[in-house]
This record gives sequence, structure tokens and C-alpha cells, in this order.
Amino acid sequence: MQEERYGTRDMTYSAWHRRMSTRRFVGIEKAQTLSMIDLDGALYVEFDDGSKEPIALIETAQDVGQMNKPVTVTTKLAQRSGLPCYCVLYKCSKKVNPADPTWPDIDYFRIKRVWPKPDKNWRIVQPNEWADALIKIRSWASIKIDAKAANDANY
Repeated sequence: MQEERYGTRDMTYSAWHRRMSTRRFVGIEKAQTLSMIDLDGALYVEFDDGSKEPIALIETAQDVGQMNKPVTVTTKLAQRSGLPCYCVLYKCSKKVNPADPTWPDIDYFRIKRVWPKPDKNWRIVQPNEWADALIKIRSWASIKIDAKAANDANY
């Protein structure tokens, strides 16, 4: 078992993901649909707020210039569940998050899809782009969930 590297968990991504923060990028109506639960402060499960269906696994870490971030266990969970999996590194800003001034805002993200169809390289995206991507991931997931229900002989 590894020791905690910094002694505490950074909650910058959690603060950024809250509706009062993401509303500045996607509007309050869409921001309210961005539901997630953190499993350990580094692994987040995006889920549909209405049905509570999980839609993606996202492992996060601060971007400190690392070339890679091991996400082996999260990837295996994604493969077993059939959910897409992403590794998201975030660069803390010198400015505070306007929705939660106890945490810094985020300057940018480095994102890599790790399952399915893993990305070879990191993509650098701005906070508004990642918020939009989360909305799109939800849309794709709802189509998949609806298709499964439509093909179920019992429903």
C-alpha cells in the first residue's frame, strides 16, 4: 500500500465540477445535469442524475508535468462495466474558483481516453471544452442506455 503523497486530497476538480462552477461554461440547466460521485478523491463516476446510471469513469490528478498517470485499476473497472474511461490531469490556476473560493480554479486539462479506443497522446482542453465534452459523453451514454431499454423484450 502506498502512502498518501501530499497528506491531503486536493478537491480542485471536485469544486470545478459543481454546478455553480460549470454553469459559467454550459449554462445552469446543463450544469445541473453534470452529476458525479468521487470514490476516493481521484476516481470519479459520472452518472445520470435521473436514472442514477453510471456513464463514465474518470481518474483525475493534478498536472505537475508528468508524462503518464497509471490508471490500470480504473481501466479494468471500465472494461468490466462497459463504461468509457478517461484520465484527466488538471492544472491549477493562480485564481480561485469563483463558485468556491476555498479552491483554485483550473487553467486547463490534459485528457486521455484510456478505454475503449485509447488515445495515444494527451489532448489539452480548456475548462469550457471539458464541460462541453462531459455534456456530450452524457448524451452518448443516454442513447446507449435508451437503446438497451428499447431492445429489452420486457420493456
